[in-house]
Amino acid sequence: MEIISLVSLLLAAGAITALLLVGIRLRDSTKRLKEVEAQVHSLTENLNALCSGAVGVDQRVSNLERTGRDLAHRQESIESSQPDRPYGEAIQMVQQGATASVLVQELGLSRSEADLVVMLHGSK
Repeated sequence: MEIISLVSLLLAAGAITALLLVGIRLRDSTKRLKEVEAQVHSLTENLNALCSGAVGVDQRVSNLERTGRDLAHRQESIESSQPDRPYGEAIQMVQQGATASVLVQELGLSRSEADLVVMLHGSK
């Protein structure tokens, strides 16, 4: 009977020890779970902030692209009006009394272009 009591006591002690070890591991696992949950929460907040920032950057990139297209159109418009610039300036100069020779020298027009501008826009 003593052996049965001793075996029962040893089994009970083993069970208690096993329960203590399981309790310690459960406590450690719970602590680690809380740490991981805090990290997940922090990473979620960071991801949300990055997504919000990305939306802002996307809007700024869209604005820059639109501005670039507008500038390209304006540049094309300016470039297409540039060939007329010497003639407009030539007309003003002729209206102020410039001769065809002056237009050739100052604006680089051909002699025939300068003569035509003087004929069309010179004093009558």
